[in-house]
Amino acid sequence: MTEEKVKGFRDFYPEDKRTSNYIFSIWKNIAELYGYEEIDLPILELTKLYNKSGDEIPTQIYRFKDKKDRDLALRPETTPSVARMVRSKPDLKKPLKWYSISQCYRYERLQKGRSREFYQYNLDYIGSKSMQVDAEVITTLIKILNSCGLTEKDFYIRISNRRLINDLFKDLKITNVKEMARLLDKRCKLTDKTLKQGLKDLELNEKQITSVLKLLKTDSLSKIEIKSEGLEELKELFSIFKKYKVEKYIKLDLSIMRGFDYYTSTVFEAFDKEGDFRAIAGGGRYDDLAGTPGIGYGFGDIVLETFLKEKNKLPSQANTTNLFIIPIDNLEKCIPIAEQLRQEGINVSVDLQEKGISKNLDYADKQSIPYVLIVGENELSKNKVKFKNMTSGEEKLISVDKVIKEIE
Repeated sequence: MTEEKVKGFRDFYPEDKRTSNYIFSIWKNIAELYGYEEIDLPILELTKLYNKSGDEIPTQIYRFKDKKDRDLALRPETTPSVARMVRSKPDLKKPLKWYSISQCYRYERLQKGRSREFYQYNLDYIGSKSMQVDAEVITTLIKILNSCGLTEKDFYIRISNRRLINDLFKDLKITNVKEMARLLDKRCKLTDKTLKQGLKDLELNEKQITSVLKLLKTDSLSKIEIKSEGLEELKELFSIFKKYKVEKYIKLDLSIMRGFDYYTSTVFEAFDKEGDFRAIAGGGRYDDLAGTPGIGYGFGDIVLETFLKEKNKLPSQANTTNLFIIPIDNLEKCIPIAEQLRQEGINVSVDLQEKGISKNLDYADKQSIPYVLIVGENELSKNKVKFKNMTSGEEKLISVDKVIKEIE
């Protein structure tokens, strides 16, 4: 009888963990390449911490009361926790360049690239309002996708600015900004007809609706004729991207709002060019959330893994075991050999059940272990062991101290 697993949650078999670790290693490598340090965050927080996480996330929280009747939540995202950590230690030396890889939980509708349990990569730069910071943060996202083998043919970054949007709405005499932001945040899911109806439901007149729809099609900053701090920020940001040579990945998109109430300026999302996914990653500037200016983004492992598989960019990950030792009725002599090799940094597994050569070779093959050592008394009497390359099939008699050189 197969035991039932909780829907939306995953089992990680060794091959699954190897894939996860591959993704995590790219996340870590790029973050540290740009000078960010790893932090960790609690899995439980007070539910009220997520009051500014927009409309959607608070409804998706796994929450419960503990024995002291505190309202607690399994973390659905990590930015509020990062902000709490910063507020808790106001004497931290700024800037803070942090990243984390945290398991998060949301009770949301299961769909492509989304589940109810996932690992989220967060990268944050805290302590500056400079657009230089925004450019670096967004560049790390591009470099992560590049490190996965993806190019401008596969993805692009859509960028907007909440200050600019607020000023544009003000110019159009639109006052229900939060409601507008939440509607436009769903833009990619809506038909033009549904969007127009949504704008009417928000009591916009025909002139306002026409102006909003025109704004959403704006593809150049030069076409925006309004005095706005947000517009100047975007102009500066786009010019800095040229220094990083990533401008070919960048696209102005004034429909990008991000549904979180804490975003104040730059907002951005990574999208696949074929439009098969919701946002692959997204983030923005949150200058009021942590008591000091900050910008960051979140990136889920499931959507990235799914995207890479569809693009045939997810390489097969080898078993971390380098060598499998097969004893021939002499297990007690194989254990010291294994320990000697382990001390040299070789990952070694030994057949502790002495199953026989054919069964063990089949096991090593199915486990994708690249090398095998067959240890028999005849070989040991000559101070040799039989070394087998499982890829080429080549076998040779060598001394134990030469095994390392063969594997290298």
